Amino acid sequence: MKRRTWIILAAVLAVGAVAFFFVRSAEDKVTADMVSRAERFAIPADWKVEDSVVRREMFLCISTNPCPSVAKRWDAGKKLTVDDLKAVSSAAGVPMTTEGTCSRKPNVGGTTTVCSSSGTDGEYDYKFNVTSPDKSDSTNFVVLLVEPHR
Repeated sequence: MKRRTWIILAAVLAVGAVAFFFVRSAEDKVTADMVSRAERFAIPADWKVEDSVVRREMFLCISTNPCPSVAKRWDAGKKLTVDDLKAVSSAAGVPMTTEGTCSRKPNVGGTTTVCSSSGTDGEYDYKFNVTSPDKSDSTNFVVLLVEPHR
């Protein structure tokens, strides 16, 4: 009787381990696909990466942040124009809608979004936010967010 119990237990553990690896492999493929889509955008070489977070696909995604998702932040090193923003998104082949002028309003203090661009390829939503840290700063920061399409 003991031998039979150990055999059943070993079989259950083996099946569980195999299932875990199949699920993890599928999750990794989804994450890799999303990251490769995010990398299609033509980010200028002179933009300095400030932050990059990739939240991988998970079988159970228990969080306010969607999974998978990508969040990247760059220091553009200069003030950007609407044409600069359009040039970044044009290479990806994703139809993007741009809002704002990329010019800071003179009466706004602190960090503010000066323009944004958003679009979807049907599977993922893409959003660029261009921010101006303050009136005296001569640079813009750019944030790219990629999340599953809703």
